[in-house]
Amino acid sequence: MSRHTIAFRVVDAHDADWTHRMIALYDDPAANRSHLVATLGESHAEKVLEMMRQGYILGSYKEFNLLPAEEPGKWVLFLGLGSRKQNSRRHRRNDRLRGLVAIAARHFRRKGVLRFAVDDLSAMGVRPDRAGAIIAEGAILGTYEFDLYLSKQKRQTEEVTVLCRGDKKALANTLELHRSIGESVCFARDLINMPSSDLRPMDFADQVRSIAKEFDTLSCEILGQSEMEAEHMGLHLAVARGSNAEPCVCILEYVPEGQSSDGEWPLALVGKGVTFDSGGLDIKGSAGMRRMYRDMAGAGAVVGAMRAIAACKLPIKVVALMPCSENMVNGESFRPGDILTSRKGLTVEVANTDAEGRLLLADSLTLVCDRYSPESIIDAATLTGAVRVALGLFVTGLLTHSEDPDEDEDFADLFTGAGRRAGEWVWRLPVDDDYKVQLGSRVADIANCNLDGKTGAGTITAAVFLKQFIDFEKVKRWGHLDIAATAFMERTAIYNRSPYHPKEGATAIGVRLMTEITRMLAAKRDAG
Repeated sequence: MSRHTIAFRVVDAHDADWTHRMIALYDDPAANRSHLVATLGESHAEKVLEMMRQGYILGSYKEFNLLPAEEPGKWVLFLGLGSRKQNSRRHRRNDRLRGLVAIAARHFRRKGVLRFAVDDLSAMGVRPDRAGAIIAEGAILGTYEFDLYLSKQKRQTEEVTVLCRGDKKALANTLELHRSIGESVCFARDLINMPSSDLRPMDFADQVRSIAKEFDTLSCEILGQSEMEAEHMGLHLAVARGSNAEPCVCILEYVPEGQSSDGEWPLALVGKGVTFDSGGLDIKGSAGMRRMYRDMAGAGAVVGAMRAIAACKLPIKVVALMPCSENMVNGESFRPGDILTSRKGLTVEVANTDAEGRLLLADSLTLVCDRYSPESIIDAATLTGAVRVALGLFVTGLLTHSEDPDEDEDFADLFTGAGRRAGEWVWRLPVDDDYKVQLGSRVADIANCNLDGKTGAGTITAAVFLKQFIDFEKVKRWGHLDIAATAFMERTAIYNRSPYHPKEGATAIGVRLMTEITRMLAAKRDAG
């Protein structure tokens, strides 16, 4: 798949040639005076401030006004940030600024302007190391288009110049890092948006192999059906029986330069890769089935995160497992009432064939514990519709567990902090064993889901199911991300909050979050 690249250039704000510019504005004219004067000069700045005082420019969030610059043939795009009070929390301010850069890139592109400038956001209180992340991600994610199947593609933004008033080196370094992260998000979006006719399990494996070839620090292993049988992955193989597409488990190992693949693995990522989900014999309705090629969004986010981790050269070993299968219907399909044996040895009664993703994850979670004994495991999956009921469209469901309660709280805090920095917010739900009673079975060790809708807690019981397959004698911490409500856009609600997401299609939620968590874990290890 081809990936569009935007060039980023850092120049001294005092020496920059005039070009088309984006400028963010608070809604209070007085709050904008100093940075307008610095950017536009006294005369032009006063004209803009007078327009604000007259009410022609309001500065409300996402309001845009395109006005001619005093330099002939150039334009200035003023974008509203809202009030200082609305931006008093840094993570909300930064997310809004990321969205404004996205709006600017799209608006200039519609006008045929493919090169523009933005200031370093220091007037808004943003440090150079954060400004680079905001600008690079805003421009790249905001101009993303899934156009692989269109006969004619739009022209794309070519270059963004950042007018720097502070540390040029820090700004340039962060721009480069987050350019790589943004491109990794777009790669994941392409995978998630791809129809299942072109992305069956082994096709996904080919994409994983292609990523491994990009970086010397990545190595790839693909477990096909025979290898999965040898690994006793009975749950995963049962789901795959209904399709003629061979299932697989994609394994990516990231080993930084100078480190060895031997020894401990600090982090494992696991992503659900159901490349098409018909629901199986408990079949979905036609409306619910149309977009089920996106049910591999967890695996897509994991491979995107691994690409970003390798591109950023993070100094921490990471292994990723992406179990892939279709959930289809034929004479060999697994059935409601079947009793399956997992890799771990636990037996599972199939209460519903449309709760198949957790079966794939369960075997791979056990496999990663047995092979790698990672300190921490993070899994991502479009697992339950219940998470949308619980949390809506704006935040991802988070469930964590550690045998050490303090460790558990610290791990959950890590997700919260990383989510705020990345703009991929999470909200924690409980994963107490009390909920296991809802997965009771008279004929097996556990059922794969709870059929009594009146008891609720579908997101929690799904996580409780997964928890049974993790060996906490080998693993210190586990975090589960239910991205079913945030992984793709079918309504404009998320776009309205975060305009760097597409109005329709995959968001690739999880890529930036897991990359940021990895960075924070690496920093924590380096600090001792």
